[in-house]
Amino acid sequence: MERRPKNHFFIFIFLFSVSCLFLFNSCKADITVNPEEYIFNSSNYIDIKNYSEIKENLVKNAISEMSLKEKLSQMLLISVDGTCYNESISLFTGEYSPGGFLLFKYNVDSDNYKEIKTFTDKLKNEYTRLNQVSPYIAIDHEGGDVNRLKKVMPNLPSQKYIAEHYSMNSAGEIYYLHSKMLEKLGINVNLAPVNEIETEENHEFLVNRSFGNINKVYEYGNAELFNINRTMVLPVQKHFPGNTNEDTHTGKAVIDCDLKTINDLYIAPFKNVRNINDTAVMMSHTILEKIDSKPSCISTYTINLFKDTTGFDGLLFTDDLTMEALEKSGYPMRKAIVEAVRAGVDVIMLSITNYIRIVDNVIGEIEKDSELVENIDRAAGRILNWKIDCGLVDIDLFSEKPALLFDKEFSYSEDSEKSFYDYYAQAELLLKEAWIR
Repeated sequence: MERRPKNHFFIFIFLFSVSCLFLFNSCKADITVNPEEYIFNSSNYIDIKNYSEIKENLVKNAISEMSLKEKLSQMLLISVDGTCYNESISLFTGEYSPGGFLLFKYNVDSDNYKEIKTFTDKLKNEYTRLNQVSPYIAIDHEGGDVNRLKKVMPNLPSQKYIAEHYSMNSAGEIYYLHSKMLEKLGINVNLAPVNEIETEENHEFLVNRSFGNINKVYEYGNAELFNINRTMVLPVQKHFPGNTNEDTHTGKAVIDCDLKTINDLYIAPFKNVRNINDTAVMMSHTILEKIDSKPSCISTYTINLFKDTTGFDGLLFTDDLTMEALEKSGYPMRKAIVEAVRAGVDVIMLSITNYIRIVDNVIGEIEKDSELVENIDRAAGRILNWKIDCGLVDIDLFSEKPALLFDKEFSYSEDSEKSFYDYYAQAELLLKEAWIR
């Protein structure tokens, strides 16, 4: 499908320049490209004044051509049946192509880089070979006990341990190296860090998953987020507004305090993040009782409070809507999905593999409500926009008319494996040396 330009040199310079912009901006949303100074005589020359404008128009066109089911499915982050040892992977394509796959330990319980990379490539290529939007691959890689890749990656201590034993610079470099390894494994999203302040009200639940007090969260949270953003992996800071000692996997959690305390303890850790819109944020199931009776991830009031006080405009994730906290709050999965769409989230997490019946059950209610349809259009567009920025979808700039390319093939290479183990060695050495000092 590639069109070969007559003037290879100038085209190469242009592509190199665009690549550099993507590299230095990581997954930034707005990139302006003017190739006129690089391309002079190419017969394939296109007058590209503003890359962002072209991308925006292409995204709008793509979204307008999708069915409502396709767009809702793009909002879903689901589990997957299959492992890196098993060639048989249960996937859903067509109108039900999901936005992303969340990997658990059983999916990637291997010490072999090639096996895991081949697995993540297969998950993507099953869609791109059908000319469909590539799914992203997400994982929880906080460190400590929350680490699905213990066999293939060097030990990453818990956030609490990192903040107690390493300088901010060393911590930042450790997180950078781990993020580069995730990138080399074909993982696009890391559901980390936990950007919550440790308190008596959440210590029993979080244990060592917080960096600690407000200063530690500010310093080490920013160090981790800044350094993940040096890579092509999207960090998802979590969980706003926070947690209590009640485990939301099994019960209902409520925060009952005044607005000043909410601002000081729960909003501040997220509000103080530098370049907050270069990250994503996950909403928890905890209820801010002074704001709304709904769990935060499906509460329009809590989400608007968060956006208004922090200026956040990145991708907004729900926590897993299959967790007991929602059911016990009166929101079974079907109802929770509709309320999450109404509240304005972008990504809906469902740790299940067969979600077809759920989509079919909610689509009738959604298509009757213009507000819900508009919210889905907006969310699907934001997700596709980010997928372009992170290299999951390409743009053909040299055809007669710029177009999105959905047929990208992802594949293992020996060079990529070597690079992975170079980062591995650096991370191991840094973890030892920085701790000794």
